[in-house]
Amino acid sequence: MICEFALEPELVATWHDRKEFLFFEEKFGLRTGRIVSAYPKKWVTLVWQAFQKSPNSQNQNAQRNLDALLRDLTQNMVKRRNTFTEIPVWLERAETEYAERPFHAILSKENPRDREYVVATERLVAEGHPRWTVPDNSPVTRSAGELVSAVAPMLRACQHIVFIDPYFDSTKQRFMEPMAAFLQEIWTNRYGSENPRVELHTGIDRFFREHERGQNRDPDEERRACANLVLEIKRRLPRTIPTGKRVKITIWKQRVQGQKLHNRYILSEVCGIAFGTGLDQKDDQAVAETDDLHMMDAAMLTARWQEYLGNPPQFDQVTPSFEITGTMRG
Repeated sequence: MICEFALEPELVATWHDRKEFLFFEEKFGLRTGRIVSAYPKKWVTLVWQAFQKSPNSQNQNAQRNLDALLRDLTQNMVKRRNTFTEIPVWLERAETEYAERPFHAILSKENPRDREYVVATERLVAEGHPRWTVPDNSPVTRSAGELVSAVAPMLRACQHIVFIDPYFDSTKQRFMEPMAAFLQEIWTNRYGSENPRVELHTGIDRFFREHERGQNRDPDEERRACANLVLEIKRRLPRTIPTGKRVKITIWKQRVQGQKLHNRYILSEVCGIAFGTGLDQKDDQAVAETDDLHMMDAAMLTARWQEYLGNPPQFDQVTPSFEITGTMRG
């Protein structure tokens, strides 16, 4: 669904030449499912160093082209920790990193050790490569680790992340473990902004029967249900948020004759993922239970974003939004 690619700096340094870059144009970014890994952290510097050693180093047009390309590639980049600094050759270093923390693939000029996960560009352009393909909608085991792994590049790269779960229940571990994993990933190894905006949207309609809408709902019962929900969220959610980080909470109810709060999503400013079952994990970890996650197309993302964050939204807010400050230490 979202795949992390490590790009050889010496390769990218040649992409100032449109003939060299043409095949890869518009092939990276969250919308394509291919996201570039900043490995190591000074990856951009390594690209420029490789360019300075090339015959085009004094060519101003080449400099401008490469500068524009790097701005585009780094827009939604995932930054990794510096590892294996004792290995001077980038490809060998990336292969060693892969053995510990795999990328989806490593893109390079050559594949001297014939690694199945290293994609040599000449072969790729001529005949394709299985690792270039982004897997689409593979079933994901409903465990905190597998769920967060499926969306980790998105969580690390985006600047405004919105969790939508009308049934989120902070009193149940099956909701809290995945949420803790999601939130931890958001602030781990980020590229760019260290303080993304994070929101959780949930609802209270689950506490009432289907016919209890609008004037049919006792307002005192609604206030009690909302107060209990807020109390439990404030009591329990801080321990799932890294210390000092903040999550905005919004609680909704269905508008009379309006859209129903039901589906679960993770939305962002550039892409969104729909969950077939939910953001929670299975109750029994021994059970082989999976979920279908779908990358949302642009029209669907816009529609759902407007429903919850538009002006006006498509639901009625039950209580003013509030922020939770994290207390979880790493």
